[in-house]
Amino acid sequence: MGDAFYLDFLKFFLAILFGGLIGLERELKGKPAGFRTNILICLGSALYMILSMKISTDPGRIAAQVVTGIGFIGAGTIIQSKGTITGLTTAATIFVVAAIGLAIGANQLLLATIFTFLVLLVLTILANIEKSLLGKCNFTQIQLEIYDDKGKGRAELIEILSEHEIKPSQYQLSEENGILKINLSYCDKHPAHHRFLTELLRIPYIKEIKTGII
Repeated sequence: MGDAFYLDFLKFFLAILFGGLIGLERELKGKPAGFRTNILICLGSALYMILSMKISTDPGRIAAQVVTGIGFIGAGTIIQSKGTITGLTTAATIFVVAAIGLAIGANQLLLATIFTFLVLLVLTILANIEKSLLGKCNFTQIQLEIYDDKGKGRAELIEILSEHEIKPSQYQLSEENGILKINLSYCDKHPAHHRFLTELLRIPYIKEIKTGII
């Protein structure tokens, strides 16, 4: 086994590492494309690029097909529900993870390393900066009663809360005689929190909703 084999092995290791780091951040936030998905995307993109450089006189052709194909995967993560579109950040993340994989496969290891940490910077630190730029939160308390209807009401409620980044620590859920009772708080300056109110009002299982500043 020559140097080329060990270089390819290093590339696969970096693809798993970089894809895993970005995927872990997505997984911790409960996003649909998480740890394993991002590893596979980065690893697969790296492999396609390595193969294209070995078997093709025009490696850019295969790389272009990877970019096209990853667009379909990204489109699958964008969910349009009741007039609201979610998953754009996840789709963009998938796109850049594929780019990192291609860079690794093309021997641009330093570039891939720098870009990975830039992506993590955007997804973590800049997300917190964005919140601070919006100003101090005025938390609003919401009390809801929802008809569970054999678990359908609960499932739709939890899905909406998750999509709009409402953490379990921000609400309390109880059930009595088939009626779900939930108390939660949200920040009126947080765009994702603000949008989810519209979604809540469209749940067909809503029995009652009350709001108030806390």
